[in-house]
Amino acid sequence: MKRRALNSLLAFFSLGFGFAPSIAKAAVTSCDVLVVGSGAAGLSAALEAADAGCKVILLEKETFVGGDTLRSGGFYNAPDPKIQELIHVTDSPEFFYQQLEESANGKGDPALRKILAYNSVDTLEWLKKQGVVFEERVFQIYGSKHPRSHKPSLISGTSYIQKLSEACLQRGVKIMTRSYFSDFIVEGSNVIGAFVEHKGMRQQIYAKTIVLAAGGFGNNPEMVKRYVPSLKFVFSDSRGHGSVLQKAIDLGLKAENMDIVECVPEGSFLDQFSARIYVFVKNTFFVNENGERFVDEAAQRNVISKALIAQGNKRCYTIVGSENISKMGKDLRKNLYRAYFAGQVWKANTLEELCEIIKIPFAPIKAYVEQGDSSKTPSEPPFWAVRMYPWIHYTLGGLSINTDANCLTTSGQPVPNLFAAGQITGNVHGENRLGGCGLTDAFVFGRIAGQNAAKFAKSLAQ
Repeated sequence: MKRRALNSLLAFFSLGFGFAPSIAKAAVTSCDVLVVGSGAAGLSAALEAADAGCKVILLEKETFVGGDTLRSGGFYNAPDPKIQELIHVTDSPEFFYQQLEESANGKGDPALRKILAYNSVDTLEWLKKQGVVFEERVFQIYGSKHPRSHKPSLISGTSYIQKLSEACLQRGVKIMTRSYFSDFIVEGSNVIGAFVEHKGMRQQIYAKTIVLAAGGFGNNPEMVKRYVPSLKFVFSDSRGHGSVLQKAIDLGLKAENMDIVECVPEGSFLDQFSARIYVFVKNTFFVNENGERFVDEAAQRNVISKALIAQGNKRCYTIVGSENISKMGKDLRKNLYRAYFAGQVWKANTLEELCEIIKIPFAPIKAYVEQGDSSKTPSEPPFWAVRMYPWIHYTLGGLSINTDANCLTTSGQPVPNLFAAGQITGNVHGENRLGGCGLTDAFVFGRIAGQNAAKFAKSLAQ
């Protein structure tokens, strides 16, 4: 790598990072673009950088690629009038942006949300070109506010990982699993690479540019306690450990909204099966042990989260009919039935029988049904019930980026050779994340980060 050229370009920029400790006898390699994290954002960045002609290395601490994207429901938000008009739904990038702004409640960066809304359709088409096949319909999922969620025809989030990882390998991206990012390599005031533990061996990877896409910190109780001390539980369905995020903060990069987390009514509690049936808004009841619907099922996720937490020790349930089960992906249905046979999920041919099984009064449920709004009432037997527990699903705080996906310093200045995308960032969604926008965010800004990382890396050779 032309370290002298990199230093001359960054000489004007003093971050005060200091020197990273040296590692003796470490293997040394180099690349144009180093991507940290192999979920939706990381794979998108790596693929775009490789398509721009760069030598790319992608790091993943697990033994497999995919990150939290593998666990996601796979829903991707984007306006699509061709499909939406068939169900008499009006939508547009502008309306999408308006809803994102309302959801953000004044936090984060409106310019990023505008990019998210207006680039969502183009990125949907890009995903299709990579081989991801979507169902010919859209959904209004939990916390999404509008029917614009696209769902892969195959196995939820796994579809994206399969296609993008295949494309990365075809383009020559070097994917290094079991590779733990331990720190930045800093020379003077410039970040020039990363120290990595790879399969028990220490390595130094020098890079012209770095894309941070290692996810949030929902699965790190220590960080949750530090940044969200008011949260009294630490259960999470995320793999995000936050170590890369914390290293970046310690480096001197700006972070914001670190005290905001998104909790979801997960359908299992420290169990091996995730019985997730709350995904679809229609024909769904959220009820407590008194049979009371304690929140509007179509509310924003932060509203539902607060309402669920407010129930305290009361038992709470999601109740749906088979019309919702039939819309679930095969992987979710598989887990649902496994949980059912393990005694973690209940079903019955009538709502009255189901209420008897889970020991809640039927009278309130009957009253809701008799109100006559079929779109809000489970209607097709058998009926299913799953306990609801507030799990940390997504950490909304993280690194601040600009519209080019450059990381910012605490003074708000962009770092030319550092980029970030996905859940590791903290100024896209604001106070609340609309359901289905996590993947949209990751893919849109992952692509932007990869494109601009490649552009900067190639400029050093000119």
